[in-house]
Amino acid sequence: MITDSTVKASKKQKHSSFISHTLIRIPLILYVCTIIIPFSFMVINSFKSSKEFYNNFWSLPSTLNFENYKNAIDATGIANMFLNTVFIVACALVINIAISSMIAYVIARMNVRLGDAMYKFFLFGMLTPGIVTLIPLFLIARTIGLFNTRIILILVYAGFEVPFAVFVFTSFYKTLPSALEEAAYIDGATRYQTFFRVIFPLSIPGIVTVGVFNFIEYWNDYLIAMTLVVDESKKTVSLGVMKLQAANAVRTEWGQLFAVCTLVVLPVLLVYIIFQRNLTSGLTAGAVKG
Repeated sequence: MITDSTVKASKKQKHSSFISHTLIRIPLILYVCTIIIPFSFMVINSFKSSKEFYNNFWSLPSTLNFENYKNAIDATGIANMFLNTVFIVACALVINIAISSMIAYVIARMNVRLGDAMYKFFLFGMLTPGIVTLIPLFLIARTIGLFNTRIILILVYAGFEVPFAVFVFTSFYKTLPSALEEAAYIDGATRYQTFFRVIFPLSIPGIVTVGVFNFIEYWNDYLIAMTLVVDESKKTVSLGVMKLQAANAVRTEWGQLFAVCTLVVLPVLLVYIIFQRNLTSGLTAGAVKG
């Protein structure tokens, strides 16, 4: 039998739950605003002429003028930089995922004697800031003859994100049942065949997680590319933004600058939107077992 005290207690619980949820959402909403407002401001002003921008940079553009995009592409040569970056990022991702997944499989499933030490070693690599390695990287690249080449960027990008990738793949492999491998061994498969034909195809959530996060890191990198590459034909998109900003040192064409920034941000935004669901499942892998 439902009494008045039970109803009051239920209403009080719902009221307190509503207040707690609201208090949690307020800082999250404020954080989202710090992302959406600058992005909207950038996109809106990318369609404005300089006169419109200086008259009122918060107003909407009178027309969708794509002249800024055309001028920005011509001034920076960002179309070539875009293709160059796609090639470098794709190669780095393939190398990183291939190497990291195999290392993680050894740590997670093969019970090697130094497995825990290897895992902690890679975790320590996640704590090391990449900026402290810039000068050694520059000297090594000059010594081995790979300075000012795409190869050095591919190798450095792939190597820098190995610790994070090993961490994700190790957590994911620990969630897979060992019966899969036992069945493969019974059928006569070797360890390599078991990994590449059974385990790796099941690693899609982990691959997507590593791929998306590493893609964002590679695409947005500026310091490494600036340090290791000099030729215009080998530069990445982030260097194109700085090139346009340097060219506008006397009088900044804000419309063009916002246009090139929008072009650089869009691929990252699209990749995140497309793989958002897989990204969530990959991040939560290993949350129960570990």
